[in-house]
Amino acid sequence: MRVLATLCLVIPWVCLASSATKGLVNTNVIRTVDLQGLPFVREQVGVVIQNDHDSKVFKTYTISIDQDKAPNLSQLQVFERKSGHSLDLTKETAQTYRAVLRRGLLPGEKLSLNIDFVFVSLVQPRPQAVKQSDDQSWLWADNSLVPSVYPTRKQKTVVRTKGDVRVFTDGGARDGKQSVVFGPFTGEQGGGRVEVGFKDNSEQMEALTHRREYFVSHWADDLNVLEHYALRSLGPESTFDKVDQMVSKYMHRRDNLVKTLLVKVPAEAREMYFVDEIGNVSTSAVSKQRRAKGEDAFRVMQLRPRYPISGGWNYTWWHGYSLPLSRYLKVSPQSRHHLRLPFIGSMAACASLEGELTLAMANAQNTAVRQYELRVTLPEGARDIAVELPVAGRARLEPTKYYFDSIGGRTAVVITHENVAPELYARHILVSYSYSPWALWMKPMVVGSAFFVLFVLASIASRMEYGLAPGGRSLGAKSKAAKKD
Repeated sequence: MRVLATLCLVIPWVCLASSATKGLVNTNVIRTVDLQGLPFVREQVGVVIQNDHDSKVFKTYTISIDQDKAPNLSQLQVFERKSGHSLDLTKETAQTYRAVLRRGLLPGEKLSLNIDFVFVSLVQPRPQAVKQSDDQSWLWADNSLVPSVYPTRKQKTVVRTKGDVRVFTDGGARDGKQSVVFGPFTGEQGGGRVEVGFKDNSEQMEALTHRREYFVSHWADDLNVLEHYALRSLGPESTFDKVDQMVSKYMHRRDNLVKTLLVKVPAEAREMYFVDEIGNVSTSAVSKQRRAKGEDAFRVMQLRPRYPISGGWNYTWWHGYSLPLSRYLKVSPQSRHHLRLPFIGSMAACASLEGELTLAMANAQNTAVRQYELRVTLPEGARDIAVELPVAGRARLEPTKYYFDSIGGRTAVVITHENVAPELYARHILVSYSYSPWALWMKPMVVGSAFFVLFVLASIASRMEYGLAPGGRSLGAKSKAAKKD
């Protein structure tokens, strides 16, 4: 009886402990690394999760990111593979995110998820220095196993490149000229660092900082756009050779120099300019109006720096233009103003100088923005400001400069973002604010009042006498009167 009683007490605790060690399990993981659109690295992780717990229902799934890659994360999205439904994400730490499942995963059930990552500037040039006209080689390196807080039973990694694969670490298998497969691995088998070296001669740039500013003027119906760039070439370093550059130009050979920066602007843009730290840059051009499928008409500013940008070189400049405000501003009957603006402007680097401009050149997504700031300076008198963002984050309001014709200054909406994903180039920001008709007339009234005060002061000053003699007559006037007598 004592043995039976002991077993009755022990068995429930053993069962409870066994159940506690079970939970979500990754039954199969397939990671596809896309290196065809550098400097952006896209990873799609297809995972089949299973609830191995005896009774617990799981409503969330935790996603882990490698510590070395977390600072380069640009975008993260999670979808249900079958329905395509996007799951809500919550950032817990710099390396972990929690996805909320549409419904709880019951014991024994399975669910297939697609986890899409976008990273910036993950690959490195190898070798780091080449000749000016040599091919560019790059190195991708990562762990062969996908990081996860859950046990994984089976997984593999597929790496796809734009150019031919030249080298890769042991354990990988070539799948064509531009693809390498690592795995499949079972459990913790195969863990370690893997590398793939490949050729890619496309231009790759990185905007260390990019600031885009909008200035709203109701009185002039003008929307002024100003963009500041601090650009760096991610290509391998090379010694600049002017002779080699000219030979490459006339012999139609390629080189690793970026000679033109292409900026898409709306077709109605006017008063364009391009200035760097030295001054105005006149070696630029603007294309004719173009139209692409699914896009509004646009033109392309062809900005030509003062010198070709070689690997590792920097270039800093700013450019701007004006747009009609009425195209972007809508006013409701309640005098509520809604300003819909592009979140960020696109910029593409091009090695061609004399060649015909193509849509592929202008649409090339070859520039990664690491630190981005957007500023929208509203007119004086704007109040009850609300902002809708295309990304997770918050906008702050800042008082801006005081102009000579301003009384209380203007309010600027400021948004900052890191590692801008290419998908954000098609997104917009919506700024809503109240603006009374009296505020529109405030500026001309201030200017008119200032001129009126100056006129009154000038009139009073012209009627004043500055003589020292009593009676308001100067000594000079008295002496003239005495001579006449």
